[in-house]
Amino acid sequence: MFTAINTDSAPPFIHSVEMGNVAPFPALRYCLVSFTARDYHDGLFDKWGIPFPVPLNSAVVKRRAEYLAARYAAQRVLRSFGCDATPGSAPDRSPVWPSGWRGSLSHSHEWALAVIAPEASGLTPGVDIEFFAPGMMQRTAHLFTTPQERECLAASQIDEASALLITFSAKESLYKALYPEVGRALDFDAARVCHIAPEQQRITLELTQTLSPQRVKGSRIQGYYQLSGDRVITLIA
Repeated sequence: MFTAINTDSAPPFIHSVEMGNVAPFPALRYCLVSFTARDYHDGLFDKWGIPFPVPLNSAVVKRRAEYLAARYAAQRVLRSFGCDATPGSAPDRSPVWPSGWRGSLSHSHEWALAVIAPEASGLTPGVDIEFFAPGMMQRTAHLFTTPQERECLAASQIDEASALLITFSAKESLYKALYPEVGRALDFDAARVCHIAPEQQRITLELTQTLSPQRVKGSRIQGYYQLSGDRVITLIA
């Protein structure tokens, strides 16, 4: 799914930076960074020209580090497009993108990811990064899947823990992609997994309810996933 073009770093806080293109969506570019929260300090916001939002004044270091790493990744992508800007943050904590751009952010386990496309591309991406916790996935599977979905996952021949994590992440990506249009948070039962194609690393979800005039019940939306070591990344656009 991701094709790296260049890698670098910004030590000591940012350990690695990977940038490149997204194969299924040529208009999209991504930046994936790894960071260490213990090397975070507030001065990095000024160093990189990233505005420090007021709500972070009461946030713990972990939250500040995650916010900064995700915005740093977004800043790198935008600059690769020739845009000297950084996304802000709305009261609901969703990113506020510079005029003419659409994107999505995610972070987990000291990794942060940004995917961005020009608004003219017509894409509104949603991205999510998750790390394996097999026991938790199996214990909580009933909260984000139905028995019918679990039958579909079993038929995919993907091991149960991976299939559940892909499903959880794909629904997170879907809801991020739809949020600008729908304007509200969605529960996990708003869409169901109806097919996974491991050969193409593709997952298909079907809306179980009408969310907007364009997003009606029964609509099918394709997403993509990438498994790497102990993590999965999903993307819908």
